[in-house]
Amino acid sequence: MKHRRVLFITVPIAILLLPLGIYLVDRATSDDAIARNVTVAGVDVGGLNTADATVVVERYEGDLRASTGVFKVNDATFKLSPVEIGLEADVASAVKAASTARKTGGPIARFAAWIISFSKKEDIPLAITFDDQAIDDVFTAWEDVAVADPAFEGAVTVEAGVVTPQYPRTGQGIDRTFARTQVEREMSRLDKSGVVVPVVVIDPILTNEQIDAAAAEIAEMIDDPIELISSEVGFRVTFTPEQLASAAVAEVSEDGTEMITRFDAATVLKILEPRKSEYEIPPVNAQVDVNFETDEISVIAGRSGTLLDVEGLMESMKKAALGSGTGEFPLVVGAEPDLTTAEAQALTNLKPLGGFTTYHPAGQPRVINIHTLADAVDGAIVQPGEKWSINDYAGPRTEAKGYVADGAIINGVPYCCDHPANIGGGVSQFGTTFFNAVFFSCLEDVEHQPHSLYFDRYPMGREATLGWPGPDVVFRNNTNSPVIIKTAYTDKSITVRMYGDNGGLECTDVTHEKEAVVEFEEELVADKLDEIAPGERRKERSGSNGFLVRVDRLVTHPDGSQETDMHLVWRYRPLSELYTVHPCEVTGEPVKCPVQLPSLTNKTWEEALGVLDELGLFAAKNTGFVDDPDKDNIVLTQDPAPGEWVPIGSTVKLTVGVFQE
Repeated sequence: MKHRRVLFITVPIAILLLPLGIYLVDRATSDDAIARNVTVAGVDVGGLNTADATVVVERYEGDLRASTGVFKVNDATFKLSPVEIGLEADVASAVKAASTARKTGGPIARFAAWIISFSKKEDIPLAITFDDQAIDDVFTAWEDVAVADPAFEGAVTVEAGVVTPQYPRTGQGIDRTFARTQVEREMSRLDKSGVVVPVVVIDPILTNEQIDAAAAEIAEMIDDPIELISSEVGFRVTFTPEQLASAAVAEVSEDGTEMITRFDAATVLKILEPRKSEYEIPPVNAQVDVNFETDEISVIAGRSGTLLDVEGLMESMKKAALGSGTGEFPLVVGAEPDLTTAEAQALTNLKPLGGFTTYHPAGQPRVINIHTLADAVDGAIVQPGEKWSINDYAGPRTEAKGYVADGAIINGVPYCCDHPANIGGGVSQFGTTFFNAVFFSCLEDVEHQPHSLYFDRYPMGREATLGWPGPDVVFRNNTNSPVIIKTAYTDKSITVRMYGDNGGLECTDVTHEKEAVVEFEEELVADKLDEIAPGERRKERSGSNGFLVRVDRLVTHPDGSQETDMHLVWRYRPLSELYTVHPCEVTGEPVKCPVQLPSLTNKTWEEALGVLDELGLFAAKNTGFVDDPDKDNIVLTQDPAPGEWVPIGSTVKLTVGVFQE
């Protein structure tokens, strides 16, 4: 009996625990899915993850937007697309609500919701919105077609300067409040059944007296010109009566209780557009000016930009039109300058850190490029910790910016001037000057690259080439104060100087002797224009030796202690000395060079034959009869002529005299 009682008690417990076990398994396997029997606007999303549910509900939204409604107004029938009235469904919110359905509350509540999910659906509503103005526009269009005697709220028109009042009248119209509800309900479902839109009698609110008053005010607004002035930017504009008439508008207020007169902003802005640059002025940065002789820093004030106060302009125009005829042209503060006057004033206590000057011949195209880049960089301000790049700040060198073509190192060789890299050629001198200003200002070098060839106008190992988009010259302001970059130039020099506060550091260079010198070689190239004879040569460029050089930067602290913080090592390539020679001598030794014909006339045949034989040439003899015995056996003419160059082995035609009595 005891064993049977235990079995009787155990079986009911197992039966009760079975659903709980199934629930736990079901929850473990589908915890990231939407609960069973959950729908969105009747669309089943149960068991789907959020992404898949979104796709399903968006498809339903697409079906709604493609479902056309049919509406009847009086005897006219209209079809309406949801797209026309801006149907939008909030799919994301509905799916989010669906994903939490039946998953809130404690364990008991969630278990109970799971039990219910087998027999009962939970539908999440899908919020649908419409464009109210678009619906009103549709109603107006329907009334134009279907209503024979529409109600009229009244209006004031202006045509060719003539103001005409149009008085209100009672008539029929769509009951818009009720009709809007009908339209939204019908267009929010797929099972559309068609709707009859109610038409009612509408009494206007406005009176004839209000229309007359508005017409009189419009007439006063456009009868004389008005003048508006902005003393802030010195702008003055006059609106003619014709322009005022084109912009004057009378319209019914939103609540329908009054007729409002105004000037239309879009029309006025169109009238002002040709002069917009006179009153909407961009901000002007404050400028920092430095006297290079005294190192004193002064400030040229900047200013904020200005923008038109459109709403204020409409008010000012109406006030002037109904008053004295003059008024303010209202502007508001626009964009702030990148560098305000106050910010610039804070820089006047900065001191010179270091600078550098390099020199060049005057009048060369490269000088234009150096000066153009110097102007672009002048006055740049680098904040503490900021990296600053010449290329990033000044951009590419282009003809539109004023740069011209000049020599540049291309593929390791000086070249000029039909390559794109030649535009802005010579700016490496600015790059070198700039790098040295960084060097002697004790600022942090981030990026620079010396030339592959050494030019004696630059300091050995302490120079930098510059190109687009690289090589570049970049430094970091490793001080706690801003750094101002200032440039100055003459016809024969360029100077870059840095101003800031580096804590009193001073930097000098230690340039070591050249190492591993490689002597330049001679390079011969063939004359392609047939201008150089064998044995002659034309020098095209001078050669330069290659070598390795080391440069250290010595930093002296205010207490007199010293350290080196830069160890520059650079190897310059040798550059051959280039000559143009006759093609037969490009190997350095004459190889089958042509010979220059001497004059053979008046020589005997035998003498001429000997000369040609020594030159490696052949002779072809033609006879010519002569009546002078002294001309017998004498060369009378030769072809080619004397002085011409002919290949070895060529045949020279000689005409030899034969005496005939």
